[in-house]
Amino acid sequence: MIRLLTFVSILVAFNFAQAASNNIQLKPVLIDLNNKASLQRGAKIYVNNCLGCHTLKYQRYVKFIDHLSLTKEEIEKNLIFTTNKDGEQTKIGSLILNSVNTDAAIEAFGVVPPDLTLIARSRGSEWLYTFLTSFYEDDSRPLGVNNTLYPNVGMPHVLSWMEGLKKARLSDKGQIIYAYKGSMSAEEYDSTIVDLVNFLVYVSEPAQLDRYRIGFWVIIFLSLFSFVAYLLKNEYWKDVK
Repeated sequence: MIRLLTFVSILVAFNFAQAASNNIQLKPVLIDLNNKASLQRGAKIYVNNCLGCHTLKYQRYVKFIDHLSLTKEEIEKNLIFTTNKDGEQTKIGSLILNSVNTDAAIEAFGVVPPDLTLIARSRGSEWLYTFLTSFYEDDSRPLGVNNTLYPNVGMPHVLSWMEGLKKARLSDKGQIIYAYKGSMSAEEYDSTIVDLVNFLVYVSEPAQLDRYRIGFWVIIFLSLFSFVAYLLKNEYWKDVK
């Protein structure tokens, strides 16, 4: 237990130190793992925009049936777009992988895009939310963008078609200036990122949904057991003065 607490303390301190080193205040984000609609939207956003580079190699599609309230048919139609070596659609029981060529990825980005299954546990939901809302135009970078939270990031702003691309400076009135507009308003994009982060938090530890469900009944059982134990204690000791 002491080792676990020590590890958690170091991890939290690391995240705060990293954010502080960039003088960036992490933005709060509301995570609700009971919001199935949000998790479903987040899964769709991830598969369509992120999975091309970033795998979820510790998660399986089949988990979405119970946890996201999706049917097998919905998953196969809307979330599975990869094929196996025989050209057949990836099976629903498979891990969530992609077909990125390692050499091509290194040539394009300098590194192989990391797996994101555990990113929410290692970085935290607020870090993810802040990162995904902090891209801006930077012509000095190879991909034309930079990030205020993660300077000189090697990742393109893949969601710029939704958000647009912000310039590094604000207008004289303190308003955001866009190099070009996206398909969504600022409010719509913010809601989209919340859904995506919500999904990544779920993916990082799917068992927590089971714990929440079981935990309610465990608390009820312990409450009833404590009440019965109290009555038994009074019965056993009623004649002792």
